[in-house]
Amino acid sequence: MKNKRIIPAVIAGLFVCAAALYASDSKTTGTLTVSITPGKYWKTKRGPQFAVWIEETDGTYVATLYVTQRAAEKNWLFAPGAGRPESLPVWYHAAGSRPVSMTPEQDKPGTDAVTSATPVTSDAIAYSVRLYAGEVYVVKVEVNHSFDYNASWPEKAKKNSTRYSGVNGQPSVVYAATVNTRLRETETDDAAAPEHNGIRTELIPAGTGSVTGSDGALHNDLGLLTTALQIIAKAEACWSPAE
Repeated sequence: MKNKRIIPAVIAGLFVCAAALYASDSKTTGTLTVSITPGKYWKTKRGPQFAVWIEETDGTYVATLYVTQRAAEKNWLFAPGAGRPESLPVWYHAAGSRPVSMTPEQDKPGTDAVTSATPVTSDAIAYSVRLYAGEVYVVKVEVNHSFDYNASWPEKAKKNSTRYSGVNGQPSVVYAATVNTRLRETETDDAAAPEHNGIRTELIPAGTGSVTGSDGALHNDLGLLTTALQIIAKAEACWSPAE
C-alpha cells in the first residue's frame, strides 16, 4: 500500500449514513460502513462463517473489518487435519498471514479490526473502518455454511469426483462493490442536492470461492447455488466523510 493510514473502528447494529460528498484536502477522513442483513438461511444448525474486508481496485489488501472468530483462529469443531481452507478461501488468500486481533492498533495499515462468534440475529449488523478519503475501494463480504449440501455438491459425492466438497457442501459466496471516496466539487450549495446525500452501494454476488480452498480466485458457480445465496439477504456499503 502507498502511504495509507487506516484507523479501524467497529460497530454492530443498524447504521445510518448521512452526508457523503464534499470538497476538502487530501487529509480528509471518513467512515466506510458495511451492513449485512441476515437471510433465510443465516442460522441453520449453526451460524455461518463470514468475513468483511477492503481491497484496492488492483486487488491489494487494505483491511479486514470483521471475520468470525472460528475462521480467524481456525478452531473447527468438524474438520480434517488440514482444517477448513474452503470455508473462506478468498478472504484467507487476500489477508494472507496477517494476524487478526481482538483489539486493533490504530494507524497501522493492514491491522484487522475485530473477531467474534457469529452474531445470532435477524437484524442488520454493521462493521466500520475509518479511512482517508480520495481513493477507490472494493468492498467484499464472503460467507459460507459448512454441511450446506445440494444437488450440485451432494453429501455422498466421492472424493475423486469434481462434485466432492468434504464438509463444505456449497462453496462460499463472495459479494462485492466498488466505493469511490474521491472528493468532488459540487456545483450547488443546496444541501438537499444529490451530491450531499449519503452514498449507499449494494454489494452483489461476484462469484464463489474454491470449493476445496485450493486458491483465492472467484469461480463462476453462482448458477449452481441454492441455499448458499440466501444466507445473506442484503449487503450494503456506505461512505461518510468526517464532518
